[in-house]
Amino acid sequence: MNKKERLEAIIKHYSDGKPSVFAKLIGVAPSTISSWLSRDTLDYDLLFAKCENISSEWLLTGRGEMINIQTATFNNKTTLPQKESTGIEDKLLAIIADKDATIREMAEEIGVLKQTIVQLKQDNLERVSGAESSTLADAG
Repeated sequence: MNKKERLEAIIKHYSDGKPSVFAKLIGVAPSTISSWLSRDTLDYDLLFAKCENISSEWLLTGRGEMINIQTATFNNKTTLPQKESTGIEDKLLAIIADKDATIREMAEEIGVLKQTIVQLKQDNLERVSGAESSTLADAG
């Protein structure tokens, strides 16, 4: 499943297939959604932050279920039929919850690092243009 197909599935689930409604839901312009669809790209950080109960594995790879059932049932205060627990399920759920928390933290850190890179590039460009100006002024 490519990114465009995942994005289309997300739009269908969260906004009944209406890209403009989905854009408003996640706080972007409708043209951003159109661009993502046409370029087969998406903003993982934004979608993970704004799309409640979305599975991080599905969002990143397209594998598994789109909606994290454990999170969805917890948030909706509903329960799935329970069978006798051996304790392994609880351990696995704890591992998954820890993994999801780590992914969220990493996504936030990636966002900060992206902003830092942009700022460093901008600072570097300002220094280069300033150096060129002073070199030209001293040449004459």
